[in-house]
Amino acid sequence: MRKREEFGRLLRYVKPYKMRLAAGVVCLSVVGLSEGLIALMITPIFDRVLNPAAPDSRLLLLRNPITHQAIYLNSFLPSRIHSVGTLFAIAILSVFIGKGVAEFLGNVLVQYAGIAGVTDLRNQVYAKVIRQPIGFFQDHQTGRLLSTVINDVERVRNAFSEYLALGFRHIFTLFFLLAVLFATNWKMTLGSIVLLPMVVVPVRTLGKRIRRSTEKVQAGIGELSQILEETVSGNRVVKAFGMEDFEIGKFRASAGHLLRENMRWIRAAVATSPAMDLLGAVVIVLVLMYARVQIKVGAMTAGIFVTFVYALFKSYEPVKGLGTVYQQFELAFGATAKVFEYIGRAEEPAVEPGMRALPPFSQIVKFDRVGFEYDHGTPILRDVSFEARAGEVIAIVGSSGAGKTTLVNLLPRFYPVTSGALRIDGVDVREVTLRSLREQMAIVTQETILFNDTVWNNICYGQPGLPKDRVEAAAKAALAHEFILELPQGYQTILGDRGQRLSGGQRQRIAIARAILKDSPILILDEATSELDSESEMLVQRALSNLMMDRTAFVIAHRLSTIRRADKIVVLDDGTIAETGTHQELLARGGIYARLYEMQFADMDEAAPAPKADR
Repeated sequence: MRKREEFGRLLRYVKPYKMRLAAGVVCLSVVGLSEGLIALMITPIFDRVLNPAAPDSRLLLLRNPITHQAIYLNSFLPSRIHSVGTLFAIAILSVFIGKGVAEFLGNVLVQYAGIAGVTDLRNQVYAKVIRQPIGFFQDHQTGRLLSTVINDVERVRNAFSEYLALGFRHIFTLFFLLAVLFATNWKMTLGSIVLLPMVVVPVRTLGKRIRRSTEKVQAGIGELSQILEETVSGNRVVKAFGMEDFEIGKFRASAGHLLRENMRWIRAAVATSPAMDLLGAVVIVLVLMYARVQIKVGAMTAGIFVTFVYALFKSYEPVKGLGTVYQQFELAFGATAKVFEYIGRAEEPAVEPGMRALPPFSQIVKFDRVGFEYDHGTPILRDVSFEARAGEVIAIVGSSGAGKTTLVNLLPRFYPVTSGALRIDGVDVREVTLRSLREQMAIVTQETILFNDTVWNNICYGQPGLPKDRVEAAAKAALAHEFILELPQGYQTILGDRGQRLSGGQRQRIAIARAILKDSPILILDEATSELDSESEMLVQRALSNLMMDRTAFVIAHRLSTIRRADKIVVLDDGTIAETGTHQELLARGGIYARLYEMQFADMDEAAPAPKADR
């Protein structure tokens, strides 16, 4: 039942292309008919073409086994053609030409319908994944996500393109060849197919084993993808710690496990062909014994016998082929388990009925007894309350794991508040649309995310078609314009994977230019300068100053200059607010902030050069 449901779900993706599919099926039915006609033409080859002394100039194709009415090849060609050789030559050429054209069109049309449908499936699963909330990406390995969208869907594409077309061809070929067999000698036909269940039943049983193995294989491919993604992105760490051999060993162990799972389904898959060959040998022996007697008593001609044997052997080909098609669809069903799991997940809604748009921010952001927990019963934030007025800079500090990043992630509703309320100008963020909420916020993080695209498109991300002067003005404000012009193609330079062609400070300034161009009233800076050298930090700090101008900024930072300029400093300790105030107020209080300041910033103050006296 589950298999039927999955097949039905997959067919729904092909439904929009049903006209192409139907036309392709018609063409493939012509291919099957042509195979039957080729088998029928063997009888006149032996009984008439190779026996020119035969008195009848007509070429018999078959005789209806019920009415005994004869069907002649002459009936399908102009009456003025009398030569047996000419008749047969025209007929055989016509059949093969028609078969070739129909096979080409049928394969193209059916495969287009299959590939287009699977492309829609791939697009849907990607869209579903990309619209998941932030927590989804923390709970799912990147490698497994990549494997699902690419490898799992590729198995479905393989089944629904070439194997779907092949399946239709085999079905029609088998149908017309069986018709030839029954028309030639129905008794021998029944005797030949009586042993067929001996192959069909094992194939069905093997298919279930193939499906189970495929699910494990796809999980193994996801594990390999995860190892590859981690070691490629973290190659500097791997090399710095001399862990190449360790990572290679881990990859080989995973690949070895994948090899064993692959061989498990391969052994099941290849067992079909030998079984069919053995069945064919048994049937041919029985047919020969029966036909020998029939020919001896004149109940069967040599041509009819050769036609029967040819059609019988040719019919084994689609039977074996259908077994392969069945196995490929089992592989596809095994691969779709994770695909449909992702498609069935709830996503962040693009349209939220009943929600209103957030008016432009103008007054105050208020955390009112806010609490948050990732897992039920494990609180990360508890009873957090403070305010940020328009234009203020709020610094959020605390030891590692205190909940700083989680706190700012509540602002754009990356995570929903689990208790209390977060209000912007008095409006609960849970009561407004995500789009209107996030349109009013810009984010610059420690890990700068740039795309493998041009500098221009990275700065204009989400805002295509902006005028040149606005983009360049944003780049100048971010102190990025000069180094951008020095790149090989300036603003049209491709940055490469994650912008690796740029230095850390240059990447950060591109991200700041993007945030400046968005021109949002609320700004989130999550340790935006923590990984920069002194020179890069100075440039980025100047760019950040331009970015924060006239904006309400929430800053997670360990840098002295940013924190000192903050209008308010919120100190988090174990998910709660330990103290709030200005830099001087908190130092005078001698609490947690003063201790953090002593640990993190005292040495910096000592190292700073003394100011020169005025002259």
